[in-house]
Amino acid sequence: MLFSVACSGLAVLLTVYYAPAATGSGIAELMGVLNGVHYPELISGKVLQVKTVGVVLAVAGGLCVGKEGPLALIAAIISVMVIYLPIKSFEQFQNDTRRREFIAAGISAGVSVAFGAPIGGTLFAYEISTPNTFWTFSLLWRNFFCSAISTFVLSVLTSLKDHQPITLSDSGVLKFGIIPQNHPSPLIELPGALILGLVGGLLGALFVSVNTKLAIWRRDHIK
Repeated sequence: MLFSVACSGLAVLLTVYYAPAATGSGIAELMGVLNGVHYPELISGKVLQVKTVGVVLAVAGGLCVGKEGPLALIAAIISVMVIYLPIKSFEQFQNDTRRREFIAAGISAGVSVAFGAPIGGTLFAYEISTPNTFWTFSLLWRNFFCSAISTFVLSVLTSLKDHQPITLSDSGVLKFGIIPQNHPSPLIELPGALILGLVGGLLGALFVSVNTKLAIWRRDHIK
């Protein structure tokens, strides 16, 4: 308990007093940035430091947190930092349009390494940038290439860390936990999986419905 409280408390202190812009997952803020909202403190070195350290501390402290949001924001910040490297040819990217494109590429890469899904990461970045019109067909392909490369690099680094031969496998998925690979899945487990899927879908629909009604009630009654 003391270890969990210490890790979680340190993550909270870093967020509140050092980089308040790191509060939350970062997805909502990235949606705003991609759609033209000026959020100067979000894409910064402080947020990068707190997000990187804070996620590790939050997971170590046992908090129920996801990894796709923080990784998307971390990768987006790194992508912007790349633009401002002291390289002469990179000056052409130092404008608002190119900056958004690099942020979108960073989001794609971050989500891709979280789930080992380059296509999913690309579509996720496109989804959260809607209805912005800066997306083009060529940008979609560039983001996919960026996502594929990031997933491949993670797979190679994971294989090297585990002293395993470099192969085309699912080792490019950033996991918080290990699932035994030799665990059989007999056919008798299929009904249980179907029931869990059905219950989970119904509970998800109930949550969305309650949350929508609660938002309407708050809009009408809380001023």
